[in-house]
Amino acid sequence: KMLDSNVASDYKAIMKLFNIGDSDRNYKVLEELIETNSISGVIKDRYDLNQEFSEDDFITLIYSMGFITIKDEITGGLYNFEIPNYVIKILYFNYFAIEVQKRNSFKHQYSFSHTLTKLLLGDNEPFKNQLNDVIKTLSNRDHYGFTEKHFHVITLSLLSFAEFYFIDSQPELNNKYPDILLIGRDEKVPNNYLFELKWVKQKDDYEKLKKEGIKQVEGYLKLDKIKNIPKLRSFLLIGSKDGVEFFEV
Repeated sequence: KMLDSNVASDYKAIMKLFNIGDSDRNYKVLEELIETNSISGVIKDRYDLNQEFSEDDFITLIYSMGFITIKDEITGGLYNFEIPNYVIKILYFNYFAIEVQKRNSFKHQYSFSHTLTKLLLGDNEPFKNQLNDVIKTLSNRDHYGFTEKHFHVITLSLLSFAEFYFIDSQPELNNKYPDILLIGRDEKVPNNYLFELKWVKQKDDYEKLKKEGIKQVEGYLKLDKIKNIPKLRSFLLIGSKDGVEFFEV
């Protein structure tokens, strides 16, 4: 399905905005936004597009365009901002996934559409291969700084192109709710998905983590909200510097 014309226009605007001034700094703003759904900054009274943008200039610009909204005021003039709605959040994830591909040399070039159509039809192997390649590449470049939060963001970014699913992700609920749910927008969708993510550090007990993860997923499957999702397949995803393993529960 093609993007709604208004959404496509917003996406093009986001692409242009994030390339104004210091694109690497803007990319870090994007990372913080999608990792925490929040960023703090000052709203500037004016900015000059002919001058180098500061971070606050950039935050003011995306705020004025409606791509972030005020969450609360920290102190006089300093605000917490958040992503305003689901549509903009997905566009941020789309853009982040494309930037990740552009900024890194992966073993294979993947088609988001092909990979996610296969997942829709019940074949998770292409998505697994894509995620495995991305995680292995990124975590080995920044192994000591790579966390479960990064694993979660990368996974969500790759899934964000699945227009036939509503993506429900509530990691702030800790162990009380699955990390990611893909719920079909249409009852004809043949497979819905639950993904629970775990990141293995060198000092971790792999088998213990795996056992706990499977137990968590089994617990989710007993929740009324989850039990009512038809055609649901549930997976534990264990990521490490060596890649990603999928375990169907």
